[in-house]
Amino acid sequence: MTGKQLTPQNATISTASIHVQALTIGKKQVTLAVFRQLEDEEIIKPLDAGLAGEPWGRVNYHPDKCSGDKEHIHVVWQKGEELRRATVYKPSVAAYRHPAAGLYVEALIAEGLDHRDPRTSGFGDASRIQVGKAEREGGVGFTRFTYQGVQFHGPVRSEFLTVFRNHYFRQDQAEALWHRVRQVAGPDATSESIAAGLPVLALNTSWRRLKDLPQLFIAV
Repeated sequence: MTGKQLTPQNATISTASIHVQALTIGKKQVTLAVFRQLEDEEIIKPLDAGLAGEPWGRVNYHPDKCSGDKEHIHVVWQKGEELRRATVYKPSVAAYRHPAAGLYVEALIAEGLDHRDPRTSGFGDASRIQVGKAEREGGVGFTRFTYQGVQFHGPVRSEFLTVFRNHYFRQDQAEALWHRVRQVAGPDATSESIAAGLPVLALNTSWRRLKDLPQLFIAV
């Protein structure tokens, strides 16, 4: 079985006469069965949105049948001495989870954002700021929103979720919420400064680099 294991050492990319690139082990083209054995791991890093390893190419195949999903690509990449595969979504639909995403919306709530705000309305509108209760226990909320064309996702703490749902907003509440935000984001943080920390450029750059990779073909 070790002879069929797909690794950076025994895998190569060969180019046929019509310039079709194939992923191979030794001189044999990689099959779907071998490809499925690759560990599925994110290639885009969670903090700076850079790449976690060296991308090899795109593969138009996924074992879990994702043809109905939002726009995405499948990538083969190298992590150290091993190969991985990853599903990467277009930034506008990625729901990219980032620590600053939740803080940004918490800062907006401290400024007075609530469920009646026009920015949170419009069912099905991808540009609106969504805030709701997460499925897991503990009353922790979540947010999903689009900023400069990139969709982000992050947690919202329970006290912010409560204020977001409340019709009444007092000055002492705002001060308490800002204290919680600035404990994490810094003493002079504002919603604008927090938004500036969202890795919009890096995420778009990583997407373009992966989208421009050559397509690798796998034997049936």
